[in-house]
Amino acid sequence: MTGDRRPKTGAFYCSQSPVLRLRSMVYLMKIANHYTFTVPRERIWPLIYDPAALAGLIPGCEKLEQVSPDEYRGQIQLRLPAVVGTYQTYVKLVEREEPNYCLFEGEVSGAPGSVKGTASFKLESISEAETLMTYEGQGVISGPLGQLNSRFIEGIANTLIKQGLHKLNQQAQE
Repeated sequence: MTGDRRPKTGAFYCSQSPVLRLRSMVYLMKIANHYTFTVPRERIWPLIYDPAALAGLIPGCEKLEQVSPDEYRGQIQLRLPAVVGTYQTYVKLVEREEPNYCLFEGEVSGAPGSVKGTASFKLESISEAETLMTYEGQGVISGPLGQLNSRFIEGIANTLIKQGLHKLNQQAQE
């Protein structure tokens, strides 16, 4: 058909209007918060880089392996409303200053959509037995996940992070 202006790939075509609806398919998420561990930071730091320890901390993590000194791949199965599915994960450590700071980038992708972004954290000793973690991250959410309510997605992300950090704190106390 000549004169067909529909996009061939990479965009959603709305049949009622020739307008491309890309904005509703992509969402930029930002998260920032803190967590207080009840152990010294020297106990926390090594656990953050141990694939066996992390696999038990990440909700729904089915596998996690270190593929190079600074790269990890894994698989997560989530059973939360609107985000049910299996996700492949990739994380690369970009910068680290032991035992204070780390910056990493990564991607999580599955049939329900994908998230690609960066995150960082800082560990600060509050006392001999307490460590403050301050973290922040931002990611681009695309696919069907990008269409969900932003507060809903951020709420799920914050819940999963808090669950993981709580488990990390428990594991560090053992």
